[in-house]
Amino acid sequence: MKQMGLAPDHATYNTMINAHCKEGNLEKAVKLWHEMKSYGLLPNSITCNSIVGGFCKAGNLNGGMGLLNEMVALGFYPNSVTHRLVLEACSQSNRADTVFEMHERLLEMGLKQDRMIYNTLITILCRLRMTRKASYVLEDMTRRGISADTITYNALIHGYCKGSHLKKAFSTFSQMSVEGVSPNVATYNILLGGLSTTGLMQEADVLVDEMKKRGLVPNASTYNILVSGHGKKGNKKESMKLYCEMITKGFVPSTGTFNVLISDFSKVGKMDQARELLNEMQMRGVSPNSSTYDVLISGWCKLSNQPELKRFSKLSYQSEAKRLLEEMNEKGFVPCESTRFCISGAFARPGKKGAARRLLETLYKGKEGKNKVTFTNRNEHVR
Repeated sequence: MKQMGLAPDHATYNTMINAHCKEGNLEKAVKLWHEMKSYGLLPNSITCNSIVGGFCKAGNLNGGMGLLNEMVALGFYPNSVTHRLVLEACSQSNRADTVFEMHERLLEMGLKQDRMIYNTLITILCRLRMTRKASYVLEDMTRRGISADTITYNALIHGYCKGSHLKKAFSTFSQMSVEGVSPNVATYNILLGGLSTTGLMQEADVLVDEMKKRGLVPNASTYNILVSGHGKKGNKKESMKLYCEMITKGFVPSTGTFNVLISDFSKVGKMDQARELLNEMQMRGVSPNSSTYDVLISGWCKLSNQPELKRFSKLSYQSEAKRLLEEMNEKGFVPCESTRFCISGAFARPGKKGAARRLLETLYKGKEGKNKVTFTNRNEHVR
């Protein structure tokens, strides 16, 4: 570019610096930062946030703050993006005092304290399950004449649900309405998630009705929560009804939702239906994870262990388990302990289950996707 007589501008340097930061090449990013200054181009907020974000992502918060100090000397003031990047990085320490200390340092550097800044602080504290401290921040926010919004309350409600404090979550939800702040779909999904986690699905259904009366339309996340919640509770009929409703509305269930449904069928030995769900899952572009394979393999193995089972059926069920285990192995997934127990029980000769299980554990120990093991070789020892 320079050889063609073209001078790089802010956009050029910002694009290159951002690219280097995303690749984790901070040395080149900082070199370009110094180079642009030598050309009389003062770094702007985009430049600063790119580099600070790069340092934070690399876990080098001190390096990011050092660079930020240089920027302040050049007349730059940190903004809401800088604040979010720095606080998310220092929250890795799981210490509230570190988060508050960094928050205060940014304020001293000229950060303007507004609703967005408070929301970031509250969100991060709630993520760390420090809801009491987050509530103090909300009180300080209100005292300063800054009103809370839906994002503020959603963060607090999520924090309470995450900490299994449902009573406080609903109390905050009520406070939200008193303050004239309207809940959105995300608010209801957070509360539904909290109810689902504790198995309170009747209450969840009532809340969905309330949500609809407010004119809010359930989204994919709503259905994922409800299908999984009813499935885990054993309400198979309701979970399948919601699943069909979800599909009809054009939503694609998550891997976790499919896993719950597949597990429901596997538990009662309905492996053909479980297999159909796996096929539908893959057809819809949803990738099975390690848990999906654990559930399916265990289901087929348990089915093959039924007493007085015809040899043809037994071999057919074992073949399905073998195929899935091979596929699982190819994808780099490692069976959990209970799955290995089921495999050894299904394929080991009488009296050799312990040896078969130890063999499987040895084959998978430290594997983590590096050295793939073919099921044929395993089976020579396990059958």
